[in-house]
Amino acid sequence: MEGSKSEAVFDSMNLNPQIFINETINSVEDYVDAAFDFYGREASKFLKINGSHKQKSQDLSNGIERVRGLIQSVIDKRMELWESYCVRFCFAVPDGFVLPKSDESSVVHQDELCDLELDAELDSLRDKLNLVGKRSVELDSELQALERASVSRERSVRLVNEALELYDESSVDEMFKEMAKMASELRASVDRLKTRRMEASESAKVKRLKNHGKEFSAMTFDGKLEDLEKFQAELKKM
Repeated sequence: MEGSKSEAVFDSMNLNPQIFINETINSVEDYVDAAFDFYGREASKFLKINGSHKQKSQDLSNGIERVRGLIQSVIDKRMELWESYCVRFCFAVPDGFVLPKSDESSVVHQDELCDLELDAELDSLRDKLNLVGKRSVELDSELQALERASVSRERSVRLVNEALELYDESSVDEMFKEMAKMASELRASVDRLKTRRMEASESAKVKRLKNHGKEFSAMTFDGKLEDLEKFQAELKKM
């Protein structure tokens, strides 16, 4: 493959098929070495051969090497056939293949396309940053509103607690007692008023009969008006 047209083509693309082939062959050899090393250790354990049995250990090593030689020769032939196949068919350049010529205008065009793509990405990032900024402002406003609501709620709770402290159970009992006392006094005042009105009515009837139907003067009811004014003053005090 060296010096061929295929090599020139792959070199222009920074590719080297021969390196791939060589690394594959080396990997196969490494696997074979590891396999026979494992085989030797397991055979020694099975035959119970240790350092004191030097002759048996040497015989075992010689036998393994013979087996390996037979297997290695077959593997080498197979790998040579595989390498030849890869060079002739897998990595062969077809007849008439021509490398594309480097065109400076196309390079410039590609650079322009890259610049446009970068500009588009930058614009997209700017738009995203703007959205994030707007959202941040909205979140700040919502946070301030929540803080104000929290302060107002705490103030309301404090006022309610203060009111509850003022109107504890003993205060409520005293208030109900005072209301009951005022209601009793009001009922007594109403009863007295009714009694006075009834007495005034009876007295007026008697006097009309005595005076043959004449109307009493305003001085007759001075006492009764005073009672009404006292009752009205008591109601205002309540």
